[in-house]
Amino acid sequence: MSTDLPSTKSALFEELERTLSYFEPMSLELIYLDLDAAFLKLHPSLTIEDLSETLQEMKDQKKIKENIVKEHKYYLKLYPKRSFLTKLISYFKR
Repeated sequence: MSTDLPSTKSALFEELERTLSYFEPMSLELIYLDLDAAFLKLHPSLTIEDLSETLQEMKDQKKIKENIVKEHKYYLKLYPKRSFLTKLISYFKR
């Protein structure tokens, strides 16, 4: 990241979790446009490279999925996986 502040990096990570959709794949440009205006005012040095790095980290942590369509990348937020025990308990609660 250009600012090298962990708070900026974690803030961007949290903002991306709010911005990304479970249902509609979003391109890098659309994600940047959908970021909250107040967040962008607080972090004026934010760049597309910072955004790409954070998206790659989220992909490595399996929080998002990347699709490539005609050489364009699209990102989609993944539902958190439930543990086997949680699934078993919800099955017996029915």
